[in-house]
Amino acid sequence: MSGEDVFRGCALACVLAFGRVLSAAGQDDGAVLPNLAGRWAMVQVMPALTSLPLVGNVELTTISTALVDVEQTGTSLVLRDVYCFTDVRMTPGVASSRVPDAFIASLTPAPRLASLESCDGGWCLVQPAVVEVRGAVLGDPFCDPLPTDARDPRVWDQDGDGHPGLTVDVTAAGFVSGETYVVQRLQFSLLGRIVDDDTICGWMSWTSEQDVVAASNSLLRMSYEYRPHPDPARSVFAMRRADPSWTCETVRALLPELLRIAGD
Repeated sequence: MSGEDVFRGCALACVLAFGRVLSAAGQDDGAVLPNLAGRWAMVQVMPALTSLPLVGNVELTTISTALVDVEQTGTSLVLRDVYCFTDVRMTPGVASSRVPDAFIASLTPAPRLASLESCDGGWCLVQPAVVEVRGAVLGDPFCDPLPTDARDPRVWDQDGDGHPGLTVDVTAAGFVSGETYVVQRLQFSLLGRIVDDDTICGWMSWTSEQDVVAASNSLLRMSYEYRPHPDPARSVFAMRRADPSWTCETVRALLPELLRIAGD
């Protein structure tokens, strides 16, 4: 079965399951409980709309990848992520943003709790909302406002490069480039269909915030807001069972396949 065929079947199953998965939880419809324990490669696709300083309106898509170790006890799951890389794509391509390896290596997300729920004769993975705060320490990670200035004591040098927050390289409008030092908050939940023993795909609901607390070029100091694309079906994720020997280099090589499965 091709990646496109897998996605079509997954997308249809998720559409059917989305409105009923929670009401079906706990029902015994005879479906065999899948075994998800082990290592998986994951991609998350988060398209957004924003207006960038010096650039204007753009569509900004963040593609995040990870190796995920899954522990399973019955229908309860614990997912532990090791982030691999993050690509940022802009349309139109009037600016570019590069997430350095040191940024990714500094991320240590807490384990995610999820569950298997029966849906339409099969199973869905349901993960409630989790939050990741990057470059700052907040008393209430879900609700406290992000720092807006490097002098805020909640800001810390998470990637250890001597600058506040996390460093992101930016080139805007082809003539302004430099480093921005940012703090971020990502909140997301997942609903995915178990397509087969080696494939999960579905949708993610997410919000993201970023404040630029300092920059190497004053023209890049301006923060901006962005919001998820108004078509929620474009925010997708996919997981493929991985061999224990896989590394992030393997995930990079498999990215086109993962994106096909996700439907991007």
